[in-house]
Amino acid sequence: MKFRRLLIIASLVAAAFLLTTSAVSYSPEVNAQDTKTDSNTTGYPTGAKCPKTGTYKATNGKIEIILMVEAGKAFPPHSDGSKTIWYPVKDTN
Repeated sequence: MKFRRLLIIASLVAAAFLLTTSAVSYSPEVNAQDTKTDSNTTGYPTGAKCPKTGTYKATNGKIEIILMVEAGKAFPPHSDGSKTIWYPVKDTN
C-alpha cells in the first residue's frame, strides 16, 4: 500500500514538473511581445478621444488588433463588439 502511494505521489510530482517547464519555455516570446508597447503610458478605453495620431493595439485575449487612429477620433470597440483598452505601439525607428 505504501509503495502504491509513493508511486502516485511521484507521478504527480513528475507531471507538475513537466507542466511547469513547458510553461516557462514560452516566457521569452511573451516578453518580446511586451516590448512592442510603450510601457510608460496608460491605455485608452473604447470611446475615448485619441490624444495623438499613431498606431494603437488592443486584445481580447484571443485576437490582437493593431490600427492607426487619428488625433481627436474615438477609439473603436474590439472586432467582437466588446469594450477594450487601446495601448500605443512603440515606434521602431
